[in-house]
Amino acid sequence: MVENSRQEEQLAARDTVIRGNDIHNEVRQIVVDALKNGQMEPEHIKEVLQAVVNGAVEGATESEPEAKEILQQTIAGIDDALSQIAQASSLAIEEAADNVEQFNEHDLKRALTDLNDLEKLFFDTLNDVAKGGQKVTSDIINKLVHHLQHSSTSVGRTVEETSSHLRTFLSSKGKNIPLADIAKTTGASVARIASGLLAGIADSLSADEKK
Repeated sequence: MVENSRQEEQLAARDTVIRGNDIHNEVRQIVVDALKNGQMEPEHIKEVLQAVVNGAVEGATESEPEAKEILQQTIAGIDDALSQIAQASSLAIEEAADNVEQFNEHDLKRALTDLNDLEKLFFDTLNDVAKGGQKVTSDIINKLVHHLQHSSTSVGRTVEETSSHLRTFLSSKGKNIPLADIAKTTGASVARIASGLLAGIADSLSADEKK
C-alpha cells in the first residue's frame, strides 16, 4: 500500500513536469496531499520527497537549461510544502502541550526535534537523489542545493520563526524543553495531529490563491 502510494506520487510529479503548466504549485500540492492524511514522521516525509524528486527527474528533458528550470521549480514547490509542514508541526506541538493528560514531554521532545530537522531532511533527500541520478540532473540538483545552503530556504525560515515562538510558548507552560540535541523518543501522536492541521493550512492557502 505504501509502495503504491509512493509510485502514485512519483507518477504525479512526472506528469506535472511533462505538462509544465504550474510545476511549483502542483508539486507543493502533491507533497501536501501525500502527508495531510497520514503520519508526518521524518521517514514518511523523506519517502514522499524522494518519490516526487525522482518523478521530476524522470519527466525532465535532456536539455540542461530546461532541466534546470524544471528542477528549480520542483525544489521550490517542495520547499514551500515543507514550510507548511513546519507550520502544522508547530501548531500540533502547541496543541499537545495544552493536553498534558495525553502527551508527555517525550512526545514534545520528539516533535520538536523533527521540526528542527526538517531543513536537514530536505537537503539530505536531495543529496540522496543526486547520488543516484544521471550526471546532468545530479549536477543541477547539487548546484541548487549548494545555492540554497548558502542563501536560505522557506522551510528554514519557517522553522526558525516557529522555534522561537515555541520557546516562548512552552516556557509559559512551564516546559523547559531544549530545542537542540534532543534524544529521539516517541511522538507519533503529535505527528498525527500535525497531519490534520496540515490539511487545514493547505486548504486555507488554496482558498487564498483562488481569490
